[in-house]
Order: sequence, then C-alpha cells, then structure tokens
Amino acid sequence: MAFAKPESETVRVETDVEQVLTGLQVGLNGAKGTCCCCGRELYDGHCVTVYAYRTAGHDEWNLPRVYCRDCNAGMLETPTLGTAEVVATAFLGVMQVAASQSTRLVLTGVELEEYSGPDEGSDG
Repeated sequence: MAFAKPESETVRVETDVEQVLTGLQVGLNGAKGTCCCCGRELYDGHCVTVYAYRTAGHDEWNLPRVYCRDCNAGMLETPTLGTAEVVATAFLGVMQVAASQSTRLVLTGVELEEYSGPDEGSDG
C-alpha cells in the first residue's frame, strides 16, 4: 500500500499552461457561463477567449474574464509584473461531479494565444 508521509517533501511537476487551464471551471456551479463583455450566455460547445492569471508564489490560476466569439478581446495590453498572464482560446465543456451530483462548465481544447511571464511588465 502506498501512502504519503506528512513530513515528506513537496513534489512539483512542470507542465504547459494549456494543460493547467484544461478543466478550469468557468463561472459559478452549473452548465452555463456569461460573456464578461456583452452578457451573452455561454454553454457547452461554445468557442471562447479567456484571460487567466497566476500571481508569483501561488499555484492557483484565476479566470476572471471569459469572452464569446463575437467579443473576442484576446490581447495583453499591459502585462503586470509578478503575475503570469495568458490569453487563450478554448471550447466549453461540461464536467459532471458524481459526489455532489452537479455539473460544472469547464475549459477544453485550450490553445495559448499570448503569454506574459511574472518577470515581464510593469508594477502599476
């Protein structure tokens, strides 16, 4: 039987941003999202553009903006120092969570359009 000891060291795995963003939840619980620009409802199968970021020293990616195909505002105008930022295109998919008997709208088929590393940009 394999188990992790509490005093064991933390293991870090490096992977690409597309893989990390795949499966990231869009919006609140449920199988629909909303374009942050025009308010259009987004469902399973829609093609979207997303802006996501991760601040230096943290492992979690945040997804504050999702755009529909018509609003596609995919551009990093002013990168922020100390923050990894990406603009990506993706399709929306539905993930079913058996334990809670619920569904979530998630990113699938993620393709990176722009990337700004934490050492790029300005601090203001």
